[in-house]
Amino acid sequence: MYKKLHLKLTGILLVFTMLLVACSQTPATTSQQFADGVQSGAVTKGNSSADSTTKTVESANGSRDIPAKPERIVSINMEDILLSLEVPLVLATPIGRQDYLNEQLKAQGVTVEPINESVNFEAVISANPDLIIANASLDSKILEQLDKIAPTITYDRRNWQESIVQIAEALDIEDKAEQLLQKNKDQVSEAQQRIADITKTKPTAAFLRLEEKDMRLFFSSILSTPFSGSSYVGAGYEMGFTPDSLVAKLEAENPERMNANISVELLPEIHADYLFIVSISSDGSDEALQKTKDELSEIQQLQVWKSLPAVQSGHVYVLNAKNWLIDGPVAESLKRNEMLEVLGLSAQ
Repeated sequence: MYKKLHLKLTGILLVFTMLLVACSQTPATTSQQFADGVQSGAVTKGNSSADSTTKTVESANGSRDIPAKPERIVSINMEDILLSLEVPLVLATPIGRQDYLNEQLKAQGVTVEPINESVNFEAVISANPDLIIANASLDSKILEQLDKIAPTITYDRRNWQESIVQIAEALDIEDKAEQLLQKNKDQVSEAQQRIADITKTKPTAAFLRLEEKDMRLFFSSILSTPFSGSSYVGAGYEMGFTPDSLVAKLEAENPERMNANISVELLPEIHADYLFIVSISSDGSDEALQKTKDELSEIQQLQVWKSLPAVQSGHVYVLNAKNWLIDGPVAESLKRNEMLEVLGLSAQ
């Protein structure tokens, strides 16, 4: 009996020993697996894990595995949205001389490398990004090159209100996007109150961009998109103006576009109470503004121009395209302020 009891106790001790060895080895094995990347793969949004280092997100260019908490983000023509979201930017690439954010970017230590003919890939590589967020309108070949440098996700800057939510979801900062959208709504309401004495009669308006050989009439929105403010000049109409009948007609005929080229012969069909002239160049330079004024001066000599209701009432104003041919919460604020200023009202 003693022998049987001894064998039984020996067996129990052996089981305990095996369990202790297994437990002592588990953490080391698990750590090694994560170090080798076996279990540290992408996590689809909605199934995140505290131990995950990457996550899978969907954007305009498809599914991408990105860092769960990126620390070095490069912006390719998405500066307005990303600066507003306060993400860790290391490189910004605005187009040409659209430099309205440059001072803010540089003050935060962000390198600014404007896009001229193409993206400066050397600058992107030097920035050592762990994530690139780009404008979805970029050429696919450029996006392919960017993807080789770091995971690249793309969004539609035109519909910034939708894109800012999508980007915030990808970076797990949804609250920040909600705050920015609410701030934008509050600013719109404030601007509407300031301009109420002008818009109480529901005046019509038209935004006209002068070109060398023709003119471009901007629509109040892009009907094929979900946001009324998705047109470059949507912010102006948002303040309380009603689109001119010609604008509404052309917009309905071209729901996927944001403007239409018109000839001098169509000018008599613009019955707008207020006419806003957007400068000829988007770079916002003094030369571009002067060129617009020169073009306007020539048109003003035409009898057809003199007969326009907005001209006869003295309601023709020149706007700086530097602010108007761009999108994002900062740009929208600048547009509203310029509208208030040209109308003789105090800015926000």
